[in-house]
Amino acid sequence: FCTSIVAQDDQGNIYHGRNLDYDFVDILSKITIDVRFIKSGQVVYQGTTFLGYVGLWTGQSPHKFTVSGDERAGGRWWENAIAAFLNRNYPVSWLVRDTLSRAEDFQSAVLRLASIPIIAEVYYIVGGVLPKEGMVITRNRRGPADLWPLDPLGGAWFRVETNYDHWTTPPPFDDRRTPAIKALNATGQQNINFDTLFKVLSVKPVLNNNTVYTTVMSAALPDKYQTWIR
Repeated sequence: FCTSIVAQDDQGNIYHGRNLDYDFVDILSKITIDVRFIKSGQVVYQGTTFLGYVGLWTGQSPHKFTVSGDERAGGRWWENAIAAFLNRNYPVSWLVRDTLSRAEDFQSAVLRLASIPIIAEVYYIVGGVLPKEGMVITRNRRGPADLWPLDPLGGAWFRVETNYDHWTTPPPFDDRRTPAIKALNATGQQNINFDTLFKVLSVKPVLNNNTVYTTVMSAALPDKYQTWIR
């Protein structure tokens, strides 16, 4: 389970935060690392991953976009296997890494993450560098099931994605969405920043016993990328 938030402050700055929740917290917390991919002395992209794991679930391309992935339930195991081995679809975390290395801006990142076939259903959350550049992509294996953009002019200055379709009600036993929304509304658009977004991601049960790490980032301010082991 995971929680991702993309938000825009009242000056048009985009912030992106995520909690990665998983079993085996004690093990994963010891092998969680931030990585930078450098070409010609410049950071092309960076992210947070686990030692020995080649994919990325969290990352940013400096001055271009940020992205996180949240698990989505859907399909049978053998459908995932067919997508992986027969159709040669992308692993979901490898598409994140590939997009970070290839996409030139927010729009091209959204297009790639929404359209390239993948082996399992997932939510991709993307943040950009310009006002209104925030999107939750609900993915099927073959393409997008839904695109849910920021709409700050309409009052929707943030989007919260956990592990359930945003147009449905999360189950009572795992409702992290409602506490996150309440915390964001209490914070207010004029007060959202790196510190307050971290505090939102620290509200229980958004932060829970399965939370491995929290990352807060903004592609416009790539040096502020920070991960905390929880």
